[in-house]
Formats: sequence, structure tokens, C-alpha cells
Amino acid sequence: MENPESISTKERLFSAAIKIFAQRGYREATVRDICRLAGAANVNAVNYYFGSKETLYRSILDTMFAELQKRSDARASEKKNRTGEERLRDLITEYCAVIFGGGDAATDLMKIFIAEMTRPSPYLDVMVTKYTLTHVEEFLEALIEIMGPDTPREVLRDCGASIVGQIVYYSIVWPVFSRVFPDHPGMDEYHEQLAEHVYRFSLGGLKEAGARIGAGEGSGRPRKGK
Repeated sequence: MENPESISTKERLFSAAIKIFAQRGYREATVRDICRLAGAANVNAVNYYFGSKETLYRSILDTMFAELQKRSDARASEKKNRTGEERLRDLITEYCAVIFGGGDAATDLMKIFIAEMTRPSPYLDVMVTKYTLTHVEEFLEALIEIMGPDTPREVLRDCGASIVGQIVYYSIVWPVFSRVFPDHPGMDEYHEQLAEHVYRFSLGGLKEAGARIGAGEGSGRPRKGK
């Protein structure tokens, strides 16, 4: 067994697990593969440092889902004095930085996230309750300030999904996108420009939708046929 005080061993296992889970998914990944990639000779290393493969995976999900909340908490003192537009820009910038600004590790974490969306693990409900719900409400509060207090919640919901969808799109279709646009610099380098584009593009759409709602149009509900 490796030295119990060796933090580097634990970190290597954690990094190796991110790669293995990204490549093979939660269900197909094995402790043996994780240890081999981490250079840990003893296959009991995962159990020693994390308890089990399951708790290691949950630790990775915690790290991934907590990142946006950490960034939000870091600017908590500024929120009171910021407009809805400024808060929207902050949220978009943070989201782009979390997804694309971490190099290969961020790419692997996004693969894990996408896998959770297609085949949720038993821990997804916990992550959503612990992290996502609060963050979504912060997002919707910024949209309410921009679009107006009478904006129906379903419209806020769909607008929020449209904004986030512009960002997530690049992660999902990057293998095709990068081949269609081979001169693209890559998202790690481009994420700040993407954030600014998504902010300006979305702000125009939000203001247009808000104006329609203020004029009694565009409730978000489908129109009845004549």
C-alpha cells in the first residue's frame, strides 16, 4: 500500500478516474483501470483513499456540479449592486469558463456530464438538489429583471434553456463542428469570446420577448388554431 500520507497518490487516482469515467462511463469503468492509469500498484488504493468506486465517482460529480456554485459564492457581495444584465453576463461567463476553460480536464468532465444526461447514475438527483436548483433560481431572477416581473415562469424557463443550449452545443457537436470549421481556435482559447457573443445575442432576444409580453403578446403558450 502506498504511503497513507501521500496526497499525490490520491490526486493521481482522482485525475485518472476522471479520464476513465469519461472514456468508459460510470458503469463500465473499473477500479483496476483507474489504478493502472494512476500508477498505483495496489488495486485497493481506490478503496483506501475514497472508500469505493461509487464514492470516487460521486466525489467527481460533486467537484463538477459545485464549481458554478463556488464562483457564484465568490461574487456574493457584488450581487446586490449588479443589474440583471450584469448578472446574466456573469453567469454566462462563468458557465463558459467552467465548461471550456479547464483544458483536457474540463473536456473529460463534460463527457461525464453528457453521459449523466443520457444514462443518469444514482447520484444525479442528489447533485441537482444540492447544487443546480439554487443556481437555476439565480439565473431566472436575472431574466425576470431583464424581461419584466410579469414574465410567465415557463417563458423564463425556455429562455434560460435557450441561453445555456448555445453554450452546451459546442461540447456536444464539437467533433463535427471542428471539422466543418477547421480554422476555429478551439474552445479553451475561445470561451471568453463565446461568452460575450452568447450574452449579446441572448440579451437581444430577451428584450424582444419581454417587450412582446409587456404588449400582451408572446406568452409562450401555443396559439389555438382558428
